[in-house]
Amino acid sequence: MSPPLDGSPTRRRRAGAISVVIGCALGLLLAALPAVPAAACACGGVAPSPGSQVAVNEEHAIVSRAGGVEQIDLLLGMLSTDTQTGLIFPTPTPATVTLGDRADFEALDRVTTPTRVEDYDPWTTRGDGYGAPAGGAPQVLADVDLGPIRAVTLAADDAGALSTWLADNNFVLPDAVSALLGSYVERGWYFVAMKLTGEAPLEGDLDPIRFTFDSDTLVYPLELSRAATDPQTVRLYVVDDHRQVVAFDDHHPVDTASVTWAAPVTGTEVGHFGDFLTVFDLFFPDPGSQITGDLTFTDDTTDATFGTEVHVSVPLGIFGIPLGWLLIALGGILVLAVLLVVGMVNTKHS
Repeated sequence: MSPPLDGSPTRRRRAGAISVVIGCALGLLLAALPAVPAAACACGGVAPSPGSQVAVNEEHAIVSRAGGVEQIDLLLGMLSTDTQTGLIFPTPTPATVTLGDRADFEALDRVTTPTRVEDYDPWTTRGDGYGAPAGGAPQVLADVDLGPIRAVTLAADDAGALSTWLADNNFVLPDAVSALLGSYVERGWYFVAMKLTGEAPLEGDLDPIRFTFDSDTLVYPLELSRAATDPQTVRLYVVDDHRQVVAFDDHHPVDTASVTWAAPVTGTEVGHFGDFLTVFDLFFPDPGSQITGDLTFTDDTTDATFGTEVHVSVPLGIFGIPLGWLLIALGGILVLAVLLVVGMVNTKHS
């Protein structure tokens, strides 16, 4: 039988394995909802305890890489009816799990706040991997205590055995999510299992969770969200040497992704993540048909900045009258006055 969450030894295996994250619950609000199958979120499959319900209402992530090591800082908001809440988060190589820093997200908000540019308008009055031998049960590679969360890194070569391990440790995945685990097993990915340790349903904010793992390219796990039945949204702060383009790992474009900000960040308070920041907002009204795999990132053909300025129309006027129209009116009055004077002069001399 697979080892339970508590008391499992830490080991590393080298042949096709997976790393799983259960329970990155951050910024949580209590929701008195009926027990229904858990929904996936944009970063993976939700895994609550039996009989409970959990849903994700917010997902922000900082994706960066340096020296062949990728780092994902994940900030989630979840609705939970129980103290035991979890989430599946695959990574291509074993992940080290630590607490992130909420101040990084606050700094990103400051850095990506556009500069106000006033455009004066005289015409209006207001502006407008590794692996494990085949056939084995999941093996615990690492076990860390993060205060309110306990994280266990797993290696697994069998999706069925992995689901059994999760069920034995009181994590129940929807069938649709379990069916997608095999894809990660076949690719030799890992799973990190995270479990909340509170004594009451989560109602407050938790710090972001940080995952670091070896990777030759930037990736963001998304495929498990194909099982979601509700629309999914996610904001990604992607930091690398250049502006980035996002696509699915099967090379399909992400039609519902939009770049909301792009510019160099060297020398700013988030410059330690990398040189150039690209912010993506993704929305999937129909995850089952629109999500075709995990996300990958490549250099764009240009480092053009975007979203760094917001242009605000500032009306110019006097007593509520647009200056442009006022000048036209004054000009018209002046012309009429000149014509009147000329007419009076012509009349006097005639």
